[in-house]
Amino acid sequence: MIVKKIKNTKAEKPKAWQIGDLVDYIRYPHNRNPQEKIEYAGGRGFLSATHVGQKAEMIALARESAHSHMPVQHWMFSWQEGEQPTREQVEKVVDMFLEKMGLAGHQTVYGLHYDTDNYHLHIAVNRMNPETEKVVLPFNGLDIREAHKIVAHIEHKQGWASEENPMYAVLEDGELARRRTAREIKPKQAALDFEHATGEKSAQRIAQERGHGIIKNAKSWAELHEKLAGVGLRFEKKGSGAIIFVGEKAVKASSVDRVFSMGKLCKRLGEFEEGAYPEDLGKITPEPVSSVNLEEWKAYQQEFAGTPKKMETAGNAELARMKERHRFERKRALSRLAKYGLPVLNIARHCLMVQQREERLFLRSGRKKARGGKPRFENWLRAKGLEKEAERWRYRAAREEKRHAPPPVPRPERGMEVMRELMDFRKYAAAVNADRYRVTCIKMEEDGGKKTFILDKKGGMTRGFSPNELEAHMSEMLRFQRRGENLYYTPLSDDRHHILIDDMTRDSLKKLQEDGFRPSVVLESSPGNYQCLLTIPKLGTEFDRDVGNRITERLNREYGDKKLCGCIHPHRAPGFENRKPKHRREDGSFPQVKLLFAERRECGKALALARRIDREYVEAAEKRKTERRTFQPPDLRPGNPAAAYYAHLENIRRHLTIEDYSRVDAMIALRLRSNGHSREAVEETIRACAPTIRDLQTGRNWQRYAERTADYAFGPAGDRDLERNERYRELWRKIERTEEKEQRIRMK
Repeated sequence: MIVKKIKNTKAEKPKAWQIGDLVDYIRYPHNRNPQEKIEYAGGRGFLSATHVGQKAEMIALARESAHSHMPVQHWMFSWQEGEQPTREQVEKVVDMFLEKMGLAGHQTVYGLHYDTDNYHLHIAVNRMNPETEKVVLPFNGLDIREAHKIVAHIEHKQGWASEENPMYAVLEDGELARRRTAREIKPKQAALDFEHATGEKSAQRIAQERGHGIIKNAKSWAELHEKLAGVGLRFEKKGSGAIIFVGEKAVKASSVDRVFSMGKLCKRLGEFEEGAYPEDLGKITPEPVSSVNLEEWKAYQQEFAGTPKKMETAGNAELARMKERHRFERKRALSRLAKYGLPVLNIARHCLMVQQREERLFLRSGRKKARGGKPRFENWLRAKGLEKEAERWRYRAAREEKRHAPPPVPRPERGMEVMRELMDFRKYAAAVNADRYRVTCIKMEEDGGKKTFILDKKGGMTRGFSPNELEAHMSEMLRFQRRGENLYYTPLSDDRHHILIDDMTRDSLKKLQEDGFRPSVVLESSPGNYQCLLTIPKLGTEFDRDVGNRITERLNREYGDKKLCGCIHPHRAPGFENRKPKHRREDGSFPQVKLLFAERRECGKALALARRIDREYVEAAEKRKTERRTFQPPDLRPGNPAAAYYAHLENIRRHLTIEDYSRVDAMIALRLRSNGHSREAVEETIRACAPTIRDLQTGRNWQRYAERTADYAFGPAGDRDLERNERYRELWRKIERTEEKEQRIRMK
């Protein structure tokens, strides 16, 4: 899933025209492009229910902004091929976007379009607050980064596939983390769009391929100019910046690499020196960007070899004359006013700039832009009847070799010492005997923040590495460690549980072994802190996942980390360093994760415990079936908590649309506590009444469910929510008193 903030390209039009065109396009895209269809549309924050009325409201509110030239933003979310969101999912995406951006309650128009195999959602939101009439700037303009966070949350909650290298990822525990990837030098999006359209390398890519290494390694300006001329490039200073000429095309040096700005280069090479370039440094021949459809691309280039990329018109010449006249006017007018001081000069500059800008906009709006040049390569292929080749071009990324595949681990020569991390992994893998291993890299900051990515994750999916595949990535993992990353393994198997007991002390590890548990792996993750893995076969029942989670929870509650409750959980990679900031030594080094014990074996006592837990689930399922057949309505005598439960349920139904019954039970438990019912009474009431209000019975352990609900109502979270809802407590008491009166009347 991708997100884009659509740039406004019609700034010369009045504000009302821009907003009207945008809203019309979102609701009726087929009027502009017959191939683009509307699947679903909606609007929020309006008084009117019609399209014309909502458009008029958005224009009227936007006109109230005197300082913002365009307060309406245009965003687009796009799903991958084969993914089709429902209307409910679209509404949730809009909810999340407006809430995270701080624009909830603002005027919003949105529509789900499809013109290719990809569904995409367009959102137009008016940043002008309808109450304060002030324009909101989400995150002080850094909203693109927040939009990528929103995409990560949407993919996690709705299960969509993510792009190959997403900026953010949601971990298994629901925590958002920044993905850290090696910085790749590649062209900007506009250059990539050009390459996709023409199949030709952009000037930016040519400058990066030919000139990046030269500029990076140059020791002087003379060396830089000489070597760039040798590959057909030219480096020049322009204003306070620098540009690189690729033939006749100019490319900003900072777009080749952000460290190539003029300021940074001058710090490294000294004051700028002009270079001497040969006069015959001419045009560069177009180069194919991909090996896919190479012969067809050559024919395409040959057919349009003489076609100009932009036709010269009388309007272009007139615009050039106007710009020249404006330069002369600025020079003449400002030179006369310089003697009056900087304040007067700045006022004159601003007024002259506004006047000249209006003249240019007037000229451009009075003529149509000249269009010419060759068609898109994919369209040309389809026009020639080469549908198969057009599809190959569209999906060429899957056919091209990966430019950044990790290099294989070099085999050590005979007599050389094998790397410690690789040897530890082989011992560890032989003992754990898992099918695959997930590798997670986490960068831990001093302030407690984390930046995380999963090494094998592609397209939002992670399967883990086989042992041989992981060994091939070992050198890459070592680079991550040198960069400050923490490395974690997660063993994955189809027919075995790998139970992690984390955060153990020496005493708890000794007690675990004395109690009869036999771990297959024991790690010292940091000095005095241990982790161990127990391997047991899965029982092959419908409760396998629950059994694994329950046995992990029980063993960690007794011997390790009391908060750990998931069976599939990462642990420290043996042989690598524990780079938590708190473990940094005085000399700057970090402790190594030691593999203390490794032996392939299954834990018999853990297997017996798993069988006992599985029987508990089977018995609980049978009991629920019996209870559903023999269920008797609870005692609804006055003062009984069950009567109060149903009274509060009816009150909630009158005011809210119930979507989550667990949330309703939590609300009722909080009300019962507020009205003086004991914790035991609330827990028993939830256990008895909660199953009766659900149409579909699930395999839930209602006793544990009731305990968790009571823990919330009588815990710190319940204390906080009671304080927040202080004004409703008298109403809650009144609901129960009214119910008691009605019960007495019915009993008489």
